[in-house]
Amino acid sequence: MFPPQFTPFLLTVAISSLIGIGLREYYEQEGKRDTFGTVRTFIFLGLLGHMLYRIPVIGPYAFLVGMVVVGPFLLIYYNHKVSQQKSPGLIGVLIALLTYSVGPVVIHEPHWYLVAFAVTILFVLHSKGRIRQFTDRLETGEVVTACKFLAIAGVILPLIPAVPPTDGLGGKIFAVLPVGPHQIWMAVVVTTAISYFGYVLQTYLYPKKGLLLTGLIGGLYSSTMTVLVISKKTRAHGHQAREAAAAIMLSTPTMYLRILFLVAAFMPLGAIQLVPPFLIFSLMAGAYAWWLRRGGAPATDPTEGDEVVEVKERNPLELNAALLFALMFVTVSLVTKFVLLRFQELGLRMLSFLVGASDIVPFIVSVLQGNLGIGTHQILQAIVIATASNNVMKTAYTFAFGHRQTARLTALGMAGIVGLSFLYAAVAF
Repeated sequence: MFPPQFTPFLLTVAISSLIGIGLREYYEQEGKRDTFGTVRTFIFLGLLGHMLYRIPVIGPYAFLVGMVVVGPFLLIYYNHKVSQQKSPGLIGVLIALLTYSVGPVVIHEPHWYLVAFAVTILFVLHSKGRIRQFTDRLETGEVVTACKFLAIAGVILPLIPAVPPTDGLGGKIFAVLPVGPHQIWMAVVVTTAISYFGYVLQTYLYPKKGLLLTGLIGGLYSSTMTVLVISKKTRAHGHQAREAAAAIMLSTPTMYLRILFLVAAFMPLGAIQLVPPFLIFSLMAGAYAWWLRRGGAPATDPTEGDEVVEVKERNPLELNAALLFALMFVTVSLVTKFVLLRFQELGLRMLSFLVGASDIVPFIVSVLQGNLGIGTHQILQAIVIATASNNVMKTAYTFAFGHRQTARLTALGMAGIVGLSFLYAAVAF
């Protein structure tokens, strides 16, 4: 058994070395010669902060004094750099200060935190071009919208009462609704956050993508919208039928991933139960897409020849989009409540099938969040049926708006997934 001081010391040396190596590689890639220190410099900086903090009794104060001493040396280096090279970059100085702080972090924080700290430094350091491209494409309105959402989610949501009002008009309204105000806004926050992740991927990180990547990423935002766009854009391009069908099939695994995130947010144990069937359905869709792509023509450059397929949708964090989802969520929750009261379990199953014709997310969140008096098995069965029905509807959309060959190939792949989904819903619950 190693002494307790061994692991923190070793981690300090290792992380400091990695940071120093990463900075050296960055300087070499940028063609910079007159740089701040070597790998040994960063190892010594990390060890200095660690050893000063380890001094008995006065360790934290010694660490602060050490920072006060190191600071002027870094300032002298920076002044020399600006005067001689006319380069105001602070990368070397900032990373030196971060390396100096590794020692106390090793002692007080879990090891995964330190690893994440180092990985983040190295990732940001070597992603200069990608970060610049991302920020150049980012519109000012998008940033403002994201800030508004963070304020609504982090400030307003905690202030909304968990218990609905019982008096006045509000009391009468929430006496009928199966959900409270806090549940409604929580549903909005969770669903829009997941949709925003897909929106960022397809809009900013991968703006120029082929059909296959369009389908794969689009499933995180809206698989139904993705299928519609791919079908319409490739309708007149019969030679792309197999690739279009493969892209549509690839939107299915990411749709299941999105649904799993939703279920995990409100019912973690339920999400675990859905992992095996959703994994099987996703593997079936992926294998069929691979078979389609393997038997088709070589992938084409989306910038040449064929039209680039883009799924253009509004930012899901916009206030109008959030309010529209809230209205849909409340409406679907109310309809689900009355269907259950009148037709019990059979009505829930029928409603699960019918909602597949549109966006199934409000329905899924309503059965997860609503006080509907149904058990876990009924909720999970409704989710499986809704996803299967949505796959049926997406196939119908392909026939209505896409090329006939694309529709036939899609129907062949979806048939197995839909049939197995209904069989699972009937047997497993």
